[in-house]
Amino acid sequence: MKEAGNCPLSGAVSLCNPFNLVIADEDFHKGFNNVYDKALARGLRNIFQKHKRLFEGIEGEYNIPMVAKARSVRDFDEGLTRVSFGYKSVDDYYRNSSSSLSIKYVQTSLLCIQAANDPIAPSRGIPQEDIKENPNCLLVVTPNGGHLGWVAGDDAPYGAPWTDPLVMEYLEVLENNQIEKSLLRTIDGVHTPRVDSVHTRETNNQSPIESVN
Repeated sequence: MKEAGNCPLSGAVSLCNPFNLVIADEDFHKGFNNVYDKALARGLRNIFQKHKRLFEGIEGEYNIPMVAKARSVRDFDEGLTRVSFGYKSVDDYYRNSSSSLSIKYVQTSLLCIQAANDPIAPSRGIPQEDIKENPNCLLVVTPNGGHLGWVAGDDAPYGAPWTDPLVMEYLEVLENNQIEKSLLRTIDGVHTPRVDSVHTRETNNQSPIESVN
């Protein structure tokens, strides 16, 4: 959002994004989702332990004992993260840090792939209307897949997920479009493509992604 039109990227891909952190936090404490919450909290505690000397004697609202014993991501964020970024509460931090707030400002091609049954990135938190209204955004929501669990093909569940070739083709189309734009030359104010920028491609089984601008 800060880069706006100056962003050097020709496109981006978002997979299983917890767009709305308030909703994600609410669902994180329900049923089996607690398993994920505790696992992530354990990982955060382990990372903190490696750097805890940096927080010895630190002043302010930091709650280091809570962080060291955090049993949930929310506990960790309350004791450390929200204080580090200057938020008054963990809810204030979640509300203002949600990427859903930035979708309407996206000016670069963005492909968002989500799963309706994702326990970490709830589908009800997807800013579908903002994505729909922004011509730079494309949303794909699958009925299943969990969190980054899109297995497919004969090698499932050990092979590459079906999203891999989809994402690569999307990025290749964007790259090719960017190359063609760079080969444009202006003649009397009219953009004319150079002959060597024209290329052909088999039309059989052409992917719908080919139409992405």
